[in-house]
Amino acid sequence: MLALGRGVRVRHLVARANVADSLIVDAAAVRHGLIVGRRIAALAGPIDPLTHLNLDFAAHRLEGAVVVAALEIGAEVALSGDGFEVAAPRRTAFGRLGAVDVGARRAAWLAPRAPT
Repeated sequence: MLALGRGVRVRHLVARANVADSLIVDAAAVRHGLIVGRRIAALAGPIDPLTHLNLDFAAHRLEGAVVVAALEIGAEVALSGDGFEVAAPRRTAFGRLGAVDVGARRAAWLAPRAPT
C-alpha cells in the first residue's frame, strides 16, 4: 500500500476471479487502485514484477491484495471480519529478478514529464 498525500492510500487490488483458496492465482494481474466507500474509485496500471515480485528487492514486495468483485471503477470491495478481504500471492509468484536501480527508474519515469 502506498500513501499519497493526506489520507489517500493506493492499494494493491485483485479481482475475485483471480483468487483461489485465499491465494492470488496470477500475481502479475494485480493492479493499483483507490478505494472509497467500499468501491474502487480509481484504477492504475498493473504491478511491476521487477519491484513487486522480486526476491532481490524487498522495498515494495507484494504481500497481499484487497479482493474486489472486478478490476473496474465502481466495483465492490469484499469485506472479511473487521476489514477488507485480502488474498496473498503464492510463493511461486516470486523470483530472483536482480537488483533494482530505483534512482535510474525514477529518472526515466520523470524524463518525459520534465518541462521543455
